[in-house]
Amino acid sequence: MGFIYLVAFGGVEERVLLADAVNVKEIFELEVRVAHAGEPPPEAYDPKRGQYRASVLLEALSRVSFPDMVRLVGLVDVDLYEEGLNFVFGEAQYGGKYAVVSTYRLKDADERRYFERVFKETNHELGHTFGLKHCPDPYCVMSFSNSLAEVDRKSRDFCPNCRRKLDYVLSYYR
Repeated sequence: MGFIYLVAFGGVEERVLLADAVNVKEIFELEVRVAHAGEPPPEAYDPKRGQYRASVLLEALSRVSFPDMVRLVGLVDVDLYEEGLNFVFGEAQYGGKYAVVSTYRLKDADERRYFERVFKETNHELGHTFGLKHCPDPYCVMSFSNSLAEVDRKSRDFCPNCRRKLDYVLSYYR
């Protein structure tokens, strides 16, 4: 059995990291380990945009490995983008081991809503690492989100179809 690692970069609060770890353990039924890293790698920063390129962060994360690691999610508090997009909430290696999630645009005056958004985006990106694609069910966590309204609409869990696919893949790790 291995672990899903949640690694916080920058100013991600400890309580967000720990709450997200509980979320991941509940949804994926794998043990979770948490760690803190320093600041996001400076080479990911684009001064013209004032944002960090998600793919560069993923590349940096892919140089981190633990012998018992099943997956690794980097949580960052900076604004992310990808070419052709104004921003992204996160990005993952489809079928790979690494994902990154930004809390930057997920913040809300209602702390419970903020935490739920972080959980949903973490679960979504982890779903991609386990081979799940975007789902047409708007309430499934694998539904594509291009706005906070779309994040808020979906559940933090998987629809029955996506859950079946995920459980099949997760059976190799349990």
